[in-house]
Amino acid sequence: MNYNKRKSEKFKLIFILAIIFILVVSIFITVSLVISNKSDWKKSSTSASTDISNDSVFVREPSESSTESSTESAKKEELSENYPTFAENAIKLGKSNIYSDYAALVDVETNEIIAYRGAELKMSPASITKVMTLLVAVENIKDFNATYTITYDMISPLIEQEAARAGFEDQETVTITDLLYGMILPSGADATIALVEYISKTEEKFVVLMNEKAQELGMTHTHFTNATGLYNEKHYSTAADLTILMREAMNNDICRKILSTVEYNTTSTQQHPGGILLQSTAFSRMYGSEVKGIEIIGAKTGFHDQARQCLASYAKAIDGKEYVLITGHAPIDMDTIWDAFAIYGTITGTYDMPDDLDTKTTTATSEIYVIVTDENGALVTDENGDIVTELAVSSNETTTETVSDTSDQE
Repeated sequence: MNYNKRKSEKFKLIFILAIIFILVVSIFITVSLVISNKSDWKKSSTSASTDISNDSVFVREPSESSTESSTESAKKEELSENYPTFAENAIKLGKSNIYSDYAALVDVETNEIIAYRGAELKMSPASITKVMTLLVAVENIKDFNATYTITYDMISPLIEQEAARAGFEDQETVTITDLLYGMILPSGADATIALVEYISKTEEKFVVLMNEKAQELGMTHTHFTNATGLYNEKHYSTAADLTILMREAMNNDICRKILSTVEYNTTSTQQHPGGILLQSTAFSRMYGSEVKGIEIIGAKTGFHDQARQCLASYAKAIDGKEYVLITGHAPIDMDTIWDAFAIYGTITGTYDMPDDLDTKTTTATSEIYVIVTDENGALVTDENGDIVTELAVSSNETTTETVSDTSDQE
């Protein structure tokens, strides 16, 4: 009897110990999972925070405070020797001074940024991209007299994208030199794609060369996804980075000549017996000598809806010193030009810098006037002998002819 009782108590004790053991193990496993999940959450949270921080350097809406913060952070970064540094007396520009949200003026000799606004904020370069396409193309072309045939398959997507074109037609055989001018002066996407296919067969392969060149030059905040500059959220740069590109291009004799050309007539072809007269979208808006004491000798415009109006320009002062300037994200076509004049004027002191632009309203279009002719093509003059002009259309874009649709992307 006592034996059976002891045996029963022994089994109860074993059962209780087993229950306790199971509870302890369960609690241990639960605590471990909680700790593990908390650790993973912290890592995930830290990673997300890092991504947001990285984006904020380049994606923030431009403002005076964000520009200053970005400038200070870039000073602390380890950058290439090509990357411009900020001069101690660099002029900080604001919305009261220039229309462009992004700007960087660099003294080529010292490689210092001497005037800026949002110089290191992420921007869409639009067709300033074609300066990189030009540089890479020139470095990879062996025969500039070689020819390449334009095809309908090449042109058709560009028409759908409303990209600016030089005017080459299906089955037109064009010299490589003509394609280079066709890409830069009227910002022709047709010429651009022809060059890309001639050199690399596909745009994807050519873009690899572009990004490799950007890394080689020390353009640390730049990434290209196409050769034309059409909008892509992963296609970006900064004003500071683009000064490196423009400076490098102007150091190349062939690139410098093309970027400095006002107009150029292409070689005669079956489709264009008289060739095509190509005119610079930049120098059709300015002479380049408007600022006394300094001349803009090279330039490339850019535009699409997201990038708005952009301009890469290169100038030489009367004392022989050279400067490169990037302006971007301005409302209308002439705004980047006025900004360029005002910013170059900080060097010479011969052009007034506005201080009240933030109190003025800007229209979304610019007025384009054309000369009036009679039925015989003769100029019409008024009673004073002055040539009569009339408003043709309001537009965001000027072209090699009169105007283009506002949706055209340079």
